[in-house]
Amino acid sequence: MKRFLPYAAASVLLSSCSIMGPAFTGLLSDPAPVGVSTPVGVSSQAGRRYTPAEDPATGLYGYINDLGMWTIPPRFESVQSFGSHGMARVRLGGRYGAIDPSGQFVIPAVFSSSSDASAAMQSIVKGRMTGLELWAQEDSATGLYGYLDHYGRWAIAPQFRRASAFNRNLAVVQVSDGRWGAIDLRGAMVVQPRFNSSSDARVAVQRLNR
Repeated sequence: MKRFLPYAAASVLLSSCSIMGPAFTGLLSDPAPVGVSTPVGVSSQAGRRYTPAEDPATGLYGYINDLGMWTIPPRFESVQSFGSHGMARVRLGGRYGAIDPSGQFVIPAVFSSSSDASAAMQSIVKGRMTGLELWAQEDSATGLYGYLDHYGRWAIAPQFRRASAFNRNLAVVQVSDGRWGAIDLRGAMVVQPRFNSSSDARVAVQRLNR
């Protein structure tokens, strides 16, 4: 009989990470409500619990019930316990996302930072409008940076060589010729990319924010 080892939940960090991206695709409307309000570790089916566990045969993680049976099969590289909001952060393919108690992704595994994935979860829980909070992310296909919304979708397409976190609705970015400027939440260039360093661009942004 296989033995399942509980996996300790990682602490949730709510910070924004460094970022990237191409042309702006526009502010996106929120999908239909995900309807995840399950208490910690318990689904709507009586007695069906969700305890993080490792499959020793594969080294992958999933969730088991009180009988030691898989309720969500082991297919993740790491998992967290379900929160009171009914979501759990998981890692798949080296990237982080969030699932509901059915094992379906609420946030696809697209975040390279676990803290950004956690912040995106909190943004969903708080009902924030899509586009008001974005996270810089590298596009693995192109190596360029753009910005993801809290559902893991590109709000500002990957087009930048480097990108930073938004601060007061502005973010410093590096364009294709190596120059630095700053964009707003819609991806519009507010500070034109004419600076040779990110620090000079940040000074310009600070002046705008005064």
